[in-house]
Amino acid sequence: MPPQSSRCERARFWASLRADGELSELESALLDAHVARCSSCRTFGGRSEEIVVALRAARLEQPAPLVLRPRQARGTGLRALQVVVAAAVVVSAGVAAAVTGPSGSTAAAKPVAMVAGADLPDRLRELRRPALVAQGRTIPRNRQLPGDLI
Repeated sequence: MPPQSSRCERARFWASLRADGELSELESALLDAHVARCSSCRTFGGRSEEIVVALRAARLEQPAPLVLRPRQARGTGLRALQVVVAAAVVVSAGVAAAVTGPSGSTAAAKPVAMVAGADLPDRLRELRRPALVAQGRTIPRNRQLPGDLI
């Protein structure tokens, strides 16, 4: 039967802890007070104790020995050939994509810089500077306006 209230849920949790000897004195006193009023929690606590006593009295079972036999190699040469062919297909697809580009054109790819959102404009400029210099462009600078003097 499911717990009737949050008090019953807490009492059943405490009953489980008591069965394992992990309940504090205060929690034990509160559990005893609740169990005196609630027959379903009293039944739950009694059954929990019975299960714990039965489990502790039971003899430990020894596991059966586990024997692993090596698997016989079948078709090892065929499997190796399949792996080599799959790797060759992946490499050739990568080379074809690198040569043709994403849209099928042979245009050179533009360099891309990935930056975190917290980077400052000066850091972004440092990342773009080599590309701008290589293209022969003028490099933008922050300019201070006459009214901005401190």
